[in-house]
Amino acid sequence: MKYFWSLIHPDDIEAWLSALNHLMEFTLSEITATQRETANYTWNYRLKNAKGDYVNVIQNTTPLAFDSDMKPIIGLAHYTVLSDKIKMPITATAKLLNNNNEYETIYYNNFSQKLLNSGISNRERDIIRLLVLNYSSKAISSKLNISPHTVDTHRRNILKKLNISSTGELIGMLKMNKTIL
Repeated sequence: MKYFWSLIHPDDIEAWLSALNHLMEFTLSEITATQRETANYTWNYRLKNAKGDYVNVIQNTTPLAFDSDMKPIIGLAHYTVLSDKIKMPITATAKLLNNNNEYETIYYNNFSQKLLNSGISNRERDIIRLLVLNYSSKAISSKLNISPHTVDTHRRNILKKLNISSTGELIGMLKMNKTIL
């Protein structure tokens, strides 16, 4: 692993580790044990090739084995290598098979956005993630087991911290994958 880590672009390591951590947190808190057997995950990073160039790698992994708590521990991975000329943000995605046997995205996060590193708390990130998934304040409060008033307070704090005038503006920027700060 030490050798593998030495090949990852130094600018990507923190975002990549954060992406993997958030995917696991999301899996354990939001995906039922039964659903985890139909989950699929995608993330990316830059890896140094034999020529010394950093190429983009997109890793798509399907869990095959789980520990006693249904935490994914072994998976089948597919790697796609793309040119080093393409600028890609570090992103992470979780998908589940729907009733039509098609993967449906249930989680997406762009870890290269400065938003994620600008004083936003973990709880605020949870709220942002759910806002992007079109949850109302009432639904967020139920999902996170906090009061709707607390959700609204977090929403106001997020807007203030990011100097954004509305939740719609925040969501629009995130969905377009623009760098916010």
